[in-house]
This record gives sequence, structure tokens and C-alpha cells, in this order.
Amino acid sequence: MLGWEYPPHISGGLGTACEGLTRGLARQGVEVLFMVPRVFGDEDSSHMTLIDPLRHSVKRRKGAGPSSDSQSRVTIEQLFSEAELQEIFIPAFLQPYWSEKEYSRQLQLLRESSTIESLPLELSSHRFLSSSALQYGSDIFEEVNRYAAVVSRTARYLDFDLVHAHDWMTFLAGTLVSRQSGKPLVVHIHSLEYDRSGQAGNRRIHDLEKLGIVSADAVIAVSHYTKGIIRREHGIPAEKISVVHNGIYPSEAVQHYRDSSPDRRKRVLFLGRVTFQKGPDYFVEAAAKVIPHVPEVEFVLAGTGDMLPRLKSRVYELGIERHFSFPGFLKGEEVERAFSTADLYVMPSVSEPFGIAALEAISFDTPALISRQTGVSEVLGHTLKFDFWDIDRLADLIINALQYDELRQDMIQMARRELKRLRWDAAAEKTLAVYEMIIHRNERRI
Repeated sequence: MLGWEYPPHISGGLGTACEGLTRGLARQGVEVLFMVPRVFGDEDSSHMTLIDPLRHSVKRRKGAGPSSDSQSRVTIEQLFSEAELQEIFIPAFLQPYWSEKEYSRQLQLLRESSTIESLPLELSSHRFLSSSALQYGSDIFEEVNRYAAVVSRTARYLDFDLVHAHDWMTFLAGTLVSRQSGKPLVVHIHSLEYDRSGQAGNRRIHDLEKLGIVSADAVIAVSHYTKGIIRREHGIPAEKISVVHNGIYPSEAVQHYRDSSPDRRKRVLFLGRVTFQKGPDYFVEAAAKVIPHVPEVEFVLAGTGDMLPRLKSRVYELGIERHFSFPGFLKGEEVERAFSTADLYVMPSVSEPFGIAALEAISFDTPALISRQTGVSEVLGHTLKFDFWDIDRLADLIINALQYDELRQDMIQMARRELKRLRWDAAAEKTLAVYEMIIHRNERRI
């Protein structure tokens, strides 16, 4: 399995989904070798083997290999000569949600920093260690090529039955590994360039998506909504695509902060990347219509992204800054606090393949309003919905939900019942069925 991030070091829902799916697969008896650009050491990955080619080490799952210690490390250097290590172990300067423009910006920041210690905060804890920025490619696509070379070379020394690649930056690597090994390939679509950028998306990313989708023996889409876009954008038959909705694991020790909060103003939360895809501008415009009816409301716009400066300016332009807070990127307990203290969660996405944050909000007993342009709307039948562009309806829904406690309680009770069906174990069962189908088909061809 090829991925770009793994909790707790995540920049979005991709890492969360990879954790949930691999745990479910492990319970189905699947042994997962998960390769990421860097293992930090604090990952809870005892259910699988987490491979880190940058540090030349493997974090084995419990019971795997010669040691039963889940934290033991076995060096990959035993498999390679010194010359081979110099050739193949190249750090990947990438994040799952970076555009080509964002890659160029981050690369310039890196080149302007003489040491790791002088890096800006957003880069200083990144997943690479570098003596020189010159070793990184001049664009994001060169890094995709470098990562593919690392993975395909390392995979020659690993034993596996199939390749499962998550999102476009791993598709070239997955395709190469599949071709050199003769093993079948599954590509997992969590998001498309169309979702992130619309019709004006990057053509080269679109082409890499197509390479993976066309090369794959099977495609997994996180929703029927996404399956339709894959068919329209890449022209592949419906029977090649299996829909596997994301799930959620109930928190074993969720800390609720609502009662301890000194400020009990009604609080409406947006939590996600502040980008075109997520529709944060519609959240701001709807807020301006809500405030005259619920004057003590607070809107929390949590996250970072290219639209954030513009939205802050818009809030001041509308004269509603007293009702807004911008806490930035949240993680860990900060996310728990945000969900727990919110009276309402809003997901106004323009194009959202799934939208796992809506499930997380509900798991914290916070009702969610979601746009119809989301995959999660397929599995939350009783949640109140709106079209992302319909600001008036969104504002009306927020006003009613804030003014009527009974409505919010009804929303939570119905959503809780639906949440019981959405477990990662169910997603793993469907994924395993895809594995078995393509392995059997591949064996018949051989």
C-alpha cells in the first residue's frame, strides 16, 4: 500500500482514511506493508508494517518478522549496497494537497533557509531532512518521478500479492511496481483534480490520474458521486469502479469540552482546508445573513489554505469580524475541542468526494449541515442538506438549527443511528472483496 501521510502527521482526511482502512483490513487477516515518505516513530501502526525508505527502516506490526516487538526496527540497508542506497533513497518533498503553485512556494522557502533550524514553522517539522534544497526537483512532478523510483526499487525486495495506491501522487509508483512485479494494481480515489480545481485544473495531474486509473486492475471510489466524476473525466467503464464509502471508529475516550467552556454563545464550525473545493466563501456569505437573526453567534473558520487572506478581508468588509475566529490548522485535542464546543458543523463543499469530517462531527454529538455535492450525503440520509451555491437556504438552515434545540437533538439522534452502519470494518470487507476478485483474475491470466 502506497500513501503520503499517516496519523498523527496528517494534512487532511487522506491519512485518517488510510489508518481506518488498514485497521479494518488487518482485522480481516490482511497483512499490509504501508510505504510512506517518512516514519516519525509515534505512529500507532502495530496492526501493519510501516515502511520508511528515507530512514532505511521498517516499523513492523506486532508478530511480524523475527521480533514480536511492535516498535522494533529492521534495517533495509541489509538489502542494498551502499551505492544502491545513495541511488534510491531520495526524500520526497511533497504534501498530499499541494498544488504545483504551492510546491513552488514551499520549495522557494526551503532554498532560502540555510539550515533546518531556520526553516519556517510550516516546514520545520516536515517529513524530510535535507542538506541542500538543490536535491529537490524543480517542480512537483519531478518529485512524483523520484518517489516512484524509490518505491519501485524498494518493492523488488518485498513480498506482496497486490499493490494498493492512494491518490494521484502514488499512481506512477503503483503502476511501475505493478508492471515490474506482475502483481495486480488497485488505485483508490479519495479526491480528483476536478474536485480541487474544477475544469481549470492542472492537466498534468489529470494525466497522472488517468495513468493510474487506466493501468489499474480495479478502481475504488469513496462515493457514487466520485464514481460518476471518474467515468466522466476519464472515460472508463462503470464495472471497473467499486464504491467503498469511508467509515469511522468511535472514539474510546472522547474528551468533551462543551460544559467547561466559559463562553456559551452559539458556535458554528467550518473545519477543513480553506480552498475552492471546500466552499469556505459560502460559509462566510451565509454567516452574514445569519448574524442579524442570531446576534450572539460565533462562526469558527478553522484551517489554512490559499483563500484564507481573502476571506479574512471579506469578513472585515462585511463588518462581522466580532462574530468570527480563525484558529488556523487544528490537530489532535484541538480538533476534539472544536467539534465538542460547536453547536453546528457546516460542510459547504463545492465538490467533495466524501467528507469524513462530517462523520467526525457527528461522533462528537455535533449536528452537521452538508452540501449535496458531497459523497458523505449518500450515507447520511437524514442530515439536512443544501446546494453549495444556495446561500439563502444554508443561512435558513443555520438559523433554525441554532434557534431550536429540539431540531439539533433530532438531527443528532438520527445521525447517530446512521453512524452505526459506517464502520471501517464494513469498508475493509468491501475492499477485501475487490482484492480477491483481481487476484483471482490475475491468477487465471497466468
